[in-house]
Amino acid sequence: MLLGPLLLGCGSKDNISLSASVSNVQLSVTEQTLGTQLSGSFDLNLEVGAEADGAATVELGSFSLAGDQATLVGALQVVPVGVTFPVTVGKGQKKTVAFTLDDSALLPASDKAALCAGPVHVVGAVTHNLNGGETQPLTSKPGVPSGC
Repeated sequence: MLLGPLLLGCGSKDNISLSASVSNVQLSVTEQTLGTQLSGSFDLNLEVGAEADGAATVELGSFSLAGDQATLVGALQVVPVGVTFPVTVGKGQKKTVAFTLDDSALLPASDKAALCAGPVHVVGAVTHNLNGGETQPLTSKPGVPSGC
């Protein structure tokens, strides 16, 4: 009976660390004369648990597009909107950062078929300083780009 309150006080890892996810993915492929233009956006959702030791300083890793079996577009050029990284998320706080894809560089024309062949995921990572420093992998829900 004495252990009951102690056991209830132990929360999940999300209560003491940073949780991160990718949502609201919007991708579009357009065939151009010299290749395929990939444009789009997504949100990066960050939350530090209420029981964390303090605020988290979050750094961006790399982002890519992957299908079910392979990487389709490596090293996506992502641009945070209105925020400069590293970003700080306070204890018990949530922060959503919008990103756009830099669509100034064209992909090979053959990439459009690969991107349209099946569902794609935005894959990436963030690192943070909580719990001795961790890298958290990210994978969005699958979707098909418009323009296919």
